[in-house]
Amino acid sequence: MKTKSIDRIFLVLKYLVLCSFTALCLYPILWLVINSFKTNQELFADPWGLSPNFSVRNYIDAFVEGNIGTYFFNSAFIAVCVLAVGVTLSSMASYAISRMKWKLSKVTLNVFLLGMMVPTYAIVIPLFSTFNFLQILNTHLAVIIAQVAGCFPMAIFILTGFFSIIPKDIEEAAIMDGCGMLRMFFRIIMPISKSSIVTVAVITFLATWNDLLLPQIFLSDQPKMTLPVGLMACQGQYTTNFVGMIAAVLVTIIPTVIIYIFLHKNIMEGMVAGAVKG
Repeated sequence: MKTKSIDRIFLVLKYLVLCSFTALCLYPILWLVINSFKTNQELFADPWGLSPNFSVRNYIDAFVEGNIGTYFFNSAFIAVCVLAVGVTLSSMASYAISRMKWKLSKVTLNVFLLGMMVPTYAIVIPLFSTFNFLQILNTHLAVIIAQVAGCFPMAIFILTGFFSIIPKDIEEAAIMDGCGMLRMFFRIIMPISKSSIVTVAVITFLATWNDLLLPQIFLSDQPKMTLPVGLMACQGQYTTNFVGMIAAVLVTIIPTVIIYIFLHKNIMEGMVAGAVKG
C-alpha cells in the first residue's frame, strides 16, 4: 500500500511539473495573441490584460503597410527550394558515404562534419566575394545556395547514422529483382528512412525560415527580403509599432508551430534512429 501511495505521489508530481513546463512554453505565444489585438497605448497601459477593443487592424497593417505577405512568400520560396535540394542531395551523399565501399568515404564524412565546427560568420565574406564574382548577389539563388551548403553537416550526421543500420538484405533483394541504384534509393531506402529524413527536413526548414544573417547580407532590395528581415521594417528610427510587430511575429511562427504539431513524433524517432547499432 505504501509503495502504491508513493508511486501515485510521484505520478502527480510528474504531471504537475510537465503541466507547469507546458504552461511556461505556451504562455509567451498566448501573450502575443492577446496583445496582437491591442493598440500601442493599450499595450503599455495593461500588457497583461485583454483588449477592450478587439480589432484585427494590426494584422491588416502588417500585410498592407508592412508587406508581410511578400516577405512570407519569399521565405516560403527559399525554404521550399532549400528543402528540395538540400534534403535530396544530403540523403544521396549520406547513402553513398555509409553504404558504398570506396577509399575516401570516411575522409569525405569527416570533411562534411567539420562544417559543424565552422560558424556562419566565418564564411560570410568568402561567400559574398564568390557570389559577387558570379553576379548572383541580391538574388534568392545566393541565399538558397548558402542555406543548402549550411544544412549539409547536420543532415549528413543524422542520415549516415540511420543508413548504416539498414539491413543489407533489403538492398541485395532489390538488386536481385533488377532494381537499379537510383530506383532502389528513391523507392526503397528513402521510404524506410522517412523518420530521419523528416527530422532533417524540419531542422533545415527551421534554420532557413528563421535565418536573419544571410538574407540581410546577400539581399539588398526590400521586396526580396525574407520574414526575419522584414520584421525589422516595423521598427522606425524614432517610433516602433510594437503591436504591429507582434502581429507580424505571430504570422512568422505559424508555420513552425504547425510543423511541430504534425511532425513531432517523426522528429523524436529520427533523432534517436541510428543511435544504437544492432
